[in-house]
Amino acid sequence: MVSLSVRHLAAAVGAIALLQLNGMAQRPVIEVKASPATVRATAGTAVAVRLSVRLPPDIHVQSDKPRDPSLIPTALTLTLPAGVSVEKIAYPKAVDLTQAGRPDPLAVFGGDFTVEARLAVPADLAAGEHQVVAMFRYQACSNSVCFPPARTTVQWTLTVAAP
Repeated sequence: MVSLSVRHLAAAVGAIALLQLNGMAQRPVIEVKASPATVRATAGTAVAVRLSVRLPPDIHVQSDKPRDPSLIPTALTLTLPAGVSVEKIAYPKAVDLTQAGRPDPLAVFGGDFTVEARLAVPADLAAGEHQVVAMFRYQACSNSVCFPPARTTVQWTLTVAAP
């Protein structure tokens, strides 16, 4: 009985190794960047920061509002300088993806897309450079497999001028 378990374990390890060699089990490379990396604003106004995302062909991520509550939504979370607030985060329009065995299409983002956050810069924010840090959370999937969820951190330099 022990030898049977060892054989099953060895077979499983071998199968995983083959999948990795074939690239089937490797997480796809997702390009995420602040675009542009530096934004300028006058104290007392609003400014937009944009996150550019590039997915490999045949890869998608769930939208920010997946139809199936068990799926992991794409999300942008911002850490802001004191006093700066988020007015709105705008995600692209989701595309329907029909998959065999699912009664409803999935709401996904694919290809190249942009997420935009509109920030309110308070009138009393000191002139100079401030950092805006973003954590982008997503789960990349192909038509046959979803990869483990991932998080990527990017940042913008917010250059503020006095009013």
